[in-house]
Amino acid sequence: MNVIIIVGSIIFVLLGGIFFNVMRIKKRKKAKGIKAFTLKYKTIKIGVIGAGEMGTQLTGLAEKAGAKIVAVHDINLKAAEKLASVYKEAVATNDIDKLFDVPMDGLIVSTIPTVRVDPIKRACEKNIHLLIEKPPAHNLKEGRECLAAIKKSGVMAAVGLQLRYDPRYEKLKQLLKGHVVHMVRTVTTINFYLDLNMAPWFLQNKISGGPITDQAIHLLDCVRYILDNPKPTRATSIAIKNMALDREEFDAENAIQLMYQLDNGVIGVHTNHCGHEKTYFDLEFIGPNLRIKADITESTISGIIHGKEINETPPKINKLGGMNKVDSWLKAIDTGNRGYIRSDYAEALNTQALVDAAIKSQTTQRIEVVEKI
Repeated sequence: MNVIIIVGSIIFVLLGGIFFNVMRIKKRKKAKGIKAFTLKYKTIKIGVIGAGEMGTQLTGLAEKAGAKIVAVHDINLKAAEKLASVYKEAVATNDIDKLFDVPMDGLIVSTIPTVRVDPIKRACEKNIHLLIEKPPAHNLKEGRECLAAIKKSGVMAAVGLQLRYDPRYEKLKQLLKGHVVHMVRTVTTINFYLDLNMAPWFLQNKISGGPITDQAIHLLDCVRYILDNPKPTRATSIAIKNMALDREEFDAENAIQLMYQLDNGVIGVHTNHCGHEKTYFDLEFIGPNLRIKADITESTISGIIHGKEINETPPKINKLGGMNKVDSWLKAIDTGNRGYIRSDYAEALNTQALVDAAIKSQTTQRIEVVEKI
């Protein structure tokens, strides 16, 4: 088990059957104003690095979309062989050089956060398009290296921040359009420190990046998406580890309070607890004439806008015709239209910059200016 398994289990549980439903071609419906999406990826060859749970799920989505899986890499050769055996003629290897010897159009990078720079640079050198699981990099320094390689090569590079493809937040974005927002509140809770049912190194900051990198990043990025991608300007956080005190190998904090500001003037606060018995992804926007919530565990978007009660049921598919992060990436490769990708690498790195500043503030005990990418 590794962090990819943990991340995959969290997000797919949170989103229920949404992503699995939207990936089913036969059940896709025509969204208003958008031509129904027909998958035509029979000639697109895809490799994957990282054969854990998330790598397995993303590879399955790519194959269902019509892509051909040609190579699987994992440091554990048996894991690579197990995943490759599902796909006819796919090469399995634990040798990174052999992986890149296989001709491919796109590469799914679903490794732990510390393994990003080398595979991304290698893919760029061979003009291979990239789908990178979040975070985009282990830190902003490494992210800049990757972004430079991506820009130089011109490849399509998407990051797996899938809340940008969730019709719930697409609907919320529409509801808030034209209204003044001053504040936003988000909350994430999961059970890691309560049940300790994850890979031990996941709770080691130097490897996982900690809860802000792994969990908070989803909602921090989602807020930016809903508000049309304002850039973060400053951030600070307070964190504590007051669970599993007998486990000295764990240094990741279980309780975090984070505050930040965006360049549109909106102030945000994020609460993160990874020792709670239930999983929550809560989101609330507040302004002079609105207060509206869109919690992932609730069936409706609710609140008030200009005195009017809001109780909206989000649509089942998004305005991309139901495309998820894998579909949209493949569609971008197929058509050459980067507009299908809502979570490109540069945009994701702006959220990474916010994450890095918040983590840095725990050491400096100051409000940190968010670095520009």
